[in-house]
Amino acid sequence: MIKNGQSLLSIIAFSVLVLCVQGCTAPPSSRWEQDKQRFLQASRNEWNHHIKTWQEVACWSFDDNVMPEVFHVYSGQWRVADGKLCSVGGEPDRNRKVKITNCLWAAFRPEFDVVLQAGKNAPRDRIGDVGISLNADSKTGSFAKGYAFILAQYFDQATVFYRLNVPYARTEFSPIEPGRQHHVMVEVVKPHLRLWVDGRIVLEGWERIGRNNRDYCDFMDMDPNRAIVLHTYDTVMEIDNLRILTPVVK
Repeated sequence: MIKNGQSLLSIIAFSVLVLCVQGCTAPPSSRWEQDKQRFLQASRNEWNHHIKTWQEVACWSFDDNVMPEVFHVYSGQWRVADGKLCSVGGEPDRNRKVKITNCLWAAFRPEFDVVLQAGKNAPRDRIGDVGISLNADSKTGSFAKGYAFILAQYFDQATVFYRLNVPYARTEFSPIEPGRQHHVMVEVVKPHLRLWVDGRIVLEGWERIGRNNRDYCDFMDMDPNRAIVLHTYDTVMEIDNLRILTPVVK
């Protein structure tokens, strides 16, 4: 019980002081989130190529529902419908591959939105492969003499980066969810190759040889006579907002 005015004033003054201290201090969680973003960016910049600005050099929105002339289907049934490029069918347990263009640039970044759906009468999570091959054989689409990033591999249980058809790096993790749209992006900047999904790096590698971290001669330069190929495995894949960017030269 408050017995006099002095006690009441003391309580009010103490309460105001506490509120002022709390109001002048930024929430620790907010500061920590900012610090985490700063450290994440530092990680991304480690041995990075430091390219800050990119420009669009090719794009396909598929709004006209017409298969682009430059595309070439190697396997499976592909069509453009409802504003999307779709792998709608193919032989069971086989790849479905389509060439989008050749590797016309020394450094570039293909990116697109993608949705994977299981085939008819299959379990919902039986989805396999969002593949992006680089320096692929223009006649067959094979990446046996090139590079490939494959998400949702082995029915959505792994992500693998291939070099000459051999795993260069792999993880038993896939960020792809059935029926959900994801944004996929690959960066190619000698000697660095990097795979992004929904704004986060999933897998990357640097091509170096021997013990000299400046020796990039193991990197396979992009060949304008070889192809950029998208592929999936016995899965309905829908692609939209496909485009290619290159670094801005100042």
